Amino acid sequence: MIFKEAAAATASAPIAPRDRLWFGLFLALAAHATLILGISSKPTVPQPQIALSVSLAASADIAPKEQQTLQNSVRESRSLPVNPVKDSKQAEKAAAITSPGTSNNQEAELPKRYNRNQLIAAIVNTRATDAMSSSADRVRRLDETPVAPQIKNAENAYLAMWRRKCERLGRVNYPQGNVQGELVMQVSIFSSGLLDYVRIVRSSGSSLLDQAALDTVRQAAPYQPFSTEMRKAYDRLEFTRTWQYSKFGADINR
Repeated sequence: MIFKEAAAATASAPIAPRDRLWFGLFLALAAHATLILGISSKPTVPQPQIALSVSLAASADIAPKEQQTLQNSVRESRSLPVNPVKDSKQAEKAAAITSPGTSNNQEAELPKRYNRNQLIAAIVNTRATDAMSSSADRVRRLDETPVAPQIKNAENAYLAMWRRKCERLGRVNYPQGNVQGELVMQVSIFSSGLLDYVRIVRSSGSSLLDQAALDTVRQAAPYQPFSTEMRKAYDRLEFTRTWQYSKFGADINR
């Protein structure tokens, strides 16, 4: 009954143009509001948050208290979100802070600079080492390798000089107690006159005489350099000699 009365009232009162105008304005406003709100209400996707993870590589030179402070600061930084744009810069700064000994270690690894005197000494030592190492390639063993007569004469003169020098010094080093004996020693000399080695091949039976002979040969060095003929033939000379200690003194024979 109520619906019939409302329908009859509507039919009896037609819609005026004014009402149509207001209704059209309402629809236009609703459409614009829907469009504006639909654009501005797009869901925003949250950017991922990257947590900074820094490993602490402290040097052994840092005190334990300072290491603990650095570790605490790194733990606090792990809980804070990091902007992805600033991530690389902060990581570099953190690495520089947590490794203060890196620059010192790199400076320590740089080669040291030598002054002029040190360079000259290094060159001289290198040449001496090369000369000694190369001298092992050309060895003249007096009793084994035959040589030309000219070289033989130069060797005889050189060994005579060596014998006189050692006998003169051997009389000074003669042990007390009237000890007598005979020993055989082997001697090796470089072409520069430096002593390579001396050793006892056959002992005299007395440690005093053996040691006196060794000390005499070592104290007499360096000897005269080789002659030109000897240098051309070899770089080191090895020979064996018999040393006699008696009441007349110290004598060296073949």
